[in-house]
Amino acid sequence: MQFSHRVFALASALAVTACSEPSPVGPDSRADDVRLAAQFAASGSYAISFLKETATGLAPAADTEPVGTYLVLRSEVRDAAGNLATSGTVTYQYCSLSGDFAPSSACATGSGQWKRWGSGPVDPVGTRFGFGSCSTPRTIGFRVTYSGRKSGIANGASAPRDFTWQ
Repeated sequence: MQFSHRVFALASALAVTACSEPSPVGPDSRADDVRLAAQFAASGSYAISFLKETATGLAPAADTEPVGTYLVLRSEVRDAAGNLATSGTVTYQYCSLSGDFAPSSACATGSGQWKRWGSGPVDPVGTRFGFGSCSTPRTIGFRVTYSGRKSGIANGASAPRDFTWQ
């Protein structure tokens, strides 16, 4: 058999296999099944809060603190029943406009865009991530996104929240 005939025969066999029905004994992994599984993931709640570094450790921070305050971002992800997530990944984002930090309103209007600051695994006491401090007055918008493959909690994002150094 010539090479071109062999290639045609192989291509024909693959075409028949690709268009055939799923095997009755093999797993059925249709895209519709994946969409349905995602649809039935429990809704969740996603929150971001601020901590500040003090001489005695971390303490809750107001949305406005003095210039130089060291900011730590904290996330909390819960399922529909209010239970804390025990698995998944959180990603902290900040709002950026023309390459500089910006309030969340810039991202809400579409003039800015959310940029990744850092990510880590979910921690039942709340995942924390250091941001740092600013030496000049400014307002920066933050949010946290959650990806919980196989956690039973739907992927989602917190409402944006601004922090101001004044």
